[in-house]
Amino acid sequence: MNSKRQFYVYIRNSGFSFIAIALLYLLFTLLNLELFMSNRFVLALLVFTGIFLIGWAIMLPSIYKNPKELIVSIISLYTIQMLLFMFFAAAMTYSNSDMKVVIDVLCMFLPLNVLNVFCIIHTLKSAIT
Repeated sequence: MNSKRQFYVYIRNSGFSFIAIALLYLLFTLLNLELFMSNRFVLALLVFTGIFLIGWAIMLPSIYKNPKELIVSIISLYTIQMLLFMFFAAAMTYSNSDMKVVIDVLCMFLPLNVLNVFCIIHTLKSAIT
């Protein structure tokens, strides 16, 4: 029963961090109305959402099964998310698209990684207590 609690704690904390980052990006794009009306805004949010959902797909099963042994899941989480971001950046470079989208995704992806570390630490602390 304790693993279900840790599962929901991780979902809640990581979901809040995703929403906070997305809302902060939305606020900055509303300040620049030209950016808000462009495809750049939508593409950056779609890529960011995809990276976040891949992170959930990696972490949630391992938290539900055995939250005390998350080392392999944490390593694979950051490896796969960084590879996805690099593939996205390479695709944008290869297609000669606007590189500002890559910078927008990077500006959302880095805080997500930092906040995800805090979510994992909080989940592990709730497993101990």
